[in-house]
Amino acid sequence: DDGRPTVVFLGRIDEPRKGLDVLLAAMPALLASVADVRLLVAGPGDAAGPRARLDPRLRDRVDLIGLVSDADKPRVFASGQVYCAPNTGQESFGIVLLEAMAAGTPVVASDLDAFRRVLDDGRAGRLFEVGDPARLAEVLAEVLTDPGGVTDLVRHAHTVAQAYDWRTIAERIVGVYRMVSGDGRVSVASS
Repeated sequence: DDGRPTVVFLGRIDEPRKGLDVLLAAMPALLASVADVRLLVAGPGDAAGPRARLDPRLRDRVDLIGLVSDADKPRVFASGQVYCAPNTGQESFGIVLLEAMAAGTPVVASDLDAFRRVLDDGRAGRLFEVGDPARLAEVLAEVLTDPGGVTDLVRHAHTVAQAYDWRTIAERIVGVYRMVSGDGRVSVASS
């Protein structure tokens, strides 16, 4: 971490529906608003295509680091001031959003149904119009330049992420068993 504002992308870099090209198209406008911004791109796939399409002005601002382990994901999220999920469609949930939220990293994501649900209609993360690089650049700039506004976003995101924690889910399931069985002895073992 060199102290520059950093946007993190984590996803399959050669899968068009993950939206890396939308994020790369947003970078020149974002650079005009946040002069020292950089982009950290992590994930599997062939980096040759995105690297070849990269605007020459951005080459020293985009780091393509490749595949990261599950153990390293929290560190990748924490290395950025914002996590961006510019996906263009066909998402059934948004586990990567929850991972970023659990790491305390603000999220900016495409306004897909699945993402909107995970981000509590924009209260746990900022949403932008799917496939709109200009709007993405604006939203990223807002998040990167308004640390006060990000605090509430991160706080709400943490609450949302906790609701998806396995221990919380297990307690809910146990509650259902207690209700239907009338047995107050059912519990989740402590870890």
